[in-house]
Amino acid sequence: MTNAPQNLSMTPEEIAGSLAVVQEVFRTMRPLILSRAGNVAFTDKQDGSPVTDTDVEVEKALQDELARRYPGMRVFGEEGGYEDNLTGAFWLVDPIDGTSSFVKNVPTFTSMAVLIQGGEAVASVIYNPSTDDMFVAQKGKGTFRNGVQIKLGEMPLSPVAYCKARFFEPLNKILAPMGVECKNGPEGGGFGFTLVVDGSSAARFNLLSRGYTHDYAPGGLLVREAGGVLIPVQEDEYTYETRSFIACHPDLAELMQKHAHEIGAIENELRD
Repeated sequence: MTNAPQNLSMTPEEIAGSLAVVQEVFRTMRPLILSRAGNVAFTDKQDGSPVTDTDVEVEKALQDELARRYPGMRVFGEEGGYEDNLTGAFWLVDPIDGTSSFVKNVPTFTSMAVLIQGGEAVASVIYNPSTDDMFVAQKGKGTFRNGVQIKLGEMPLSPVAYCKARFFEPLNKILAPMGVECKNGPEGGGFGFTLVVDGSSAARFNLLSRGYTHDYAPGGLLVREAGGVLIPVQEDEYTYETRSFIACHPDLAELMQKHAHEIGAIENELRD
């Protein structure tokens, strides 16, 4: 963070430039992250999820570099915390999403960030240091994996969707006409969104989720800009703060829209 005057709006040049900085820092931190994967101490946060010194270091590295190149740019992270209802322009950072996977060296942990401006997500990054895959999206400009644009509408519908096990029976009945079946998703929410983006999964059901904006907004923009669809199940419209929603392939969208309220009711019935 910086003591310089805060920028509450960003020019297109600042958006593109800061997006490039995020990618650069995430990739620069890759050797450190990989050297510690599976060999790192951790503590539990108040919500019971693990946190490591590496989470803190990655977040600080990105904040420091953005502050150096763009004084006044607001950058908030999972570890430093932030308030709800932020206004203006700001980056939200999840330095290591899927920390439990990182602790066990299961290669489904990612580094994520999303830029919010004018009340919507306008740029995002999900980086998998294990595979060196960089997923990048910018509003109106598409989603790219390692520089190659992804167009979900040109990909076949996967027969697999990911959700929590308690939803298997009701969701499989809904999905059956499309030949899609639910399975347990891999650890790491960000990784799960990239599986929708690259066509490996027909949908990710973000239901009964305990996460926050930084957990879901980066992947949401990636899916939408790739040509996928985001369908809220507890609200009338999807926003970057929505936590209960379906991220899906466009071929599945009509069926999911038809059953959105039903799926929302199922979610409410299965709440602990």
